[in-house]
Amino acid sequence: MRQSVYRRLEELERIHAAARRAKAHRTKPSGAEVMRVLLSQYAIAQQPGESHVETLVRAAGISTRELKDLLREHAQTAGPELEREG
Repeated sequence: MRQSVYRRLEELERIHAAARRAKAHRTKPSGAEVMRVLLSQYAIAQQPGESHVETLVRAAGISTRELKDLLREHAQTAGPELEREG
């Protein structure tokens, strides 16, 4: 009886922790929102026919290819962290 209570308590703690992580994730601004704020702070306007990403890389002084490489590199290094959190 006591073991089943402890197992159930552990399960509820895992569920509660997952719910807290999900709530924290939902309340963070999206990457697009952060990007728009940063671009507006530096008075960088989106050009006609230019995507938000193209505006971002132009503002950063890099190419879209360099941005892709940076994002891929970050995803590879963040992968183990995300697995530990999940």
